[in-house]
Amino acid sequence: MSPVLKRPVVLFMGVCFACVILIYYQSSHSQGKPHYSGVCNTENVNSIVMDQDDPCILNLLRGQYLHPPSKNKLSLEAPEVNNPSMGQAQSILEILKNKENGFFVECGALDGELRSNTLFMERTLGWEGVLIEADPKNFLKVQEKNRRAWTVPACLSTSSSPKTVVFKQAFNQGRISQNQLDDQNRAGSVQVQCFPIYSILAALNRTEVDYFSLDIEGDELAVLKTIPWNNVRIQTLSVEFIHDKEGKDQIREYMTLQGYEVVKEVTDPNWLANDFIFNKI
Repeated sequence: MSPVLKRPVVLFMGVCFACVILIYYQSSHSQGKPHYSGVCNTENVNSIVMDQDDPCILNLLRGQYLHPPSKNKLSLEAPEVNNPSMGQAQSILEILKNKENGFFVECGALDGELRSNTLFMERTLGWEGVLIEADPKNFLKVQEKNRRAWTVPACLSTSSSPKTVVFKQAFNQGRISQNQLDDQNRAGSVQVQCFPIYSILAALNRTEVDYFSLDIEGDELAVLKTIPWNNVRIQTLSVEFIHDKEGKDQIREYMTLQGYEVVKEVTDPNWLANDFIFNKI
């Protein structure tokens, strides 16, 4: 073959090879990286990088952390209180026009009753949902209430991976410690397992959420940033902003980029509520 003909053939072969590589990459990428196939336990999900919806993480959640809704009668300390929310639930239901049979996520759930943003929805409007509470003492109180919602004794991860953290117990002001090494042996601190919120939703086979109540004393923005927004639809949120180290403006700006508008701010003079109310545009 003459040199004149050889160059086009080589060029054509190179282009074809590149096309094959591109097609292979797109096919592999569309399927995500391979699922983890080793021993599935807490130590490994905390140390090995996996997709948030990797079957190992989901099976661990389903087997050890997701407690099904109670079939017993509600056991409330103040059943006469119609709606214990400090205004967040009322604002959300205005947006959703008192929707019935919706689905909520509430974190932190505290004791499942005091200032709960979801109890009225469950009792009166037939909603289902999931209550997430990191403090082991508070979680026991949640279970005693016999809520008709899934319950999870864990914290929400501030990264896209599960992890174990030191959690400072303080009833309604408990939070992930900001000084992990210093606080790990102090009284009132416990080791708590965290999962990304998307992992919990995936374990429940949920991609649509009507209301997400997020009040975790300062890590709200970090948790929001772990959500793969293209994979889920969350219609409304109440997000506490008063303790977040990045500041409330950063929360507002980030959520605006995700397609949300601030409908209002719910505040209380005694600091019992300092929340943005977000609605998906």
